[in-house]
Amino acid sequence: MKNLSHSRSIYSELSELRDKNKSLEESLNSIRSDCEQLWFKNLFASAASAIAILDTKGRILFTNPAFTEITAYTPDACSRLPLHEILIPAHDVEGREYLRNLFLGPTSKSSLSLTIIDKNEHLHFVDMSVATICTACETPENCICIMHDVTAEKEAELRREELIEELMEVKELQEDNAAQLATLLHELDEKNNALEQEIAERKNAEQKLKESEERFKYMSITDQLTGLFNRRHMLEVAEKEISESRSSGSPLSVLLMDVDDFKMFNDTYGHAAGDEILESIGAIIRKNIRSTDKAFRYGGEEFMVILPQTRGQEAMRIAEDIREALENYEYRPQNGTPVYKTISIGVAEFSNDETLEKMIKRADDNMYRCKIKGKNRVHFSCE
Repeated sequence: MKNLSHSRSIYSELSELRDKNKSLEESLNSIRSDCEQLWFKNLFASAASAIAILDTKGRILFTNPAFTEITAYTPDACSRLPLHEILIPAHDVEGREYLRNLFLGPTSKSSLSLTIIDKNEHLHFVDMSVATICTACETPENCICIMHDVTAEKEAELRREELIEELMEVKELQEDNAAQLATLLHELDEKNNALEQEIAERKNAEQKLKESEERFKYMSITDQLTGLFNRRHMLEVAEKEISESRSSGSPLSVLLMDVDDFKMFNDTYGHAAGDEILESIGAIIRKNIRSTDKAFRYGGEEFMVILPQTRGQEAMRIAEDIREALENYEYRPQNGTPVYKTISIGVAEFSNDETLEKMIKRADDNMYRCKIKGKNRVHFSCE
């Protein structure tokens, strides 16, 4: 009996010791868990890469300081916002939709490289990893997104590629030049006369090329039928003259002309005859304006003249000279019967507070008044 009692006492002590060990183990596990949480929290905060924890709808739950450095969004500013809307601008609908689907349902870790726009509209190149955070039962709850800013590396890489391309071009150019130089040196003694001839021909070709470029430039601003400047060049000249008039206070006027009953003339005598009339009108206009004035074919049977340093009344006298010259011009179609054409001219003087369009509109209104009053006349109004 004494041995049995002693055995029970030992068993009781062992049981108490096991309970104490279990309690101590639970305390150690709790301390270990707290240490691990603190360690992960410090690791999360001090990570060099940007980290964002998202909920099941792709909205931001937590971010670390590196996330703010890349995106310029503070934790408070981006809390509960969809990450794909922060990283991708609104106009990139496909990019936003792609990231949204990626954040909502990654079945495994995904990696990609992309460009993002931060809060201050700055461009960043980033390498991104996205993974699902699962519970113990492996049910997806959250998503973790890790971004590493590789903007400096990407820009350096792009610059290296540009330098390599430039070096390759220089190398090819040097090789071409070296080959040409070797050929020229080899043939110099035997083909000196041929070389001189080639130089002469090259100079001639360069001269022709220069003349061709000048001719092309002239053609690009000239109406081929009338020989006047075209409408595109008119806009350039008009804006320049308006700027000069505004800055210096010098006067500026325009004439807007329309050939009277031109469609009826075309229908009667044909388009070829109409072209001849337009060509003649271009010559008449050039003959009756000054060297400082610029004449343009405004479109169809409409013409315009820009008159720098010219008041409206003086512009009217020039318009009258053009009108009278055309009125007295005799055109003989194929049947030999003389035909006389007339023109209506609207005059406008530039006002410092208006645009080119408004000045042309006033000239057009004045020309329209000529049409209403019987055509073949000049009208100028200060309004």
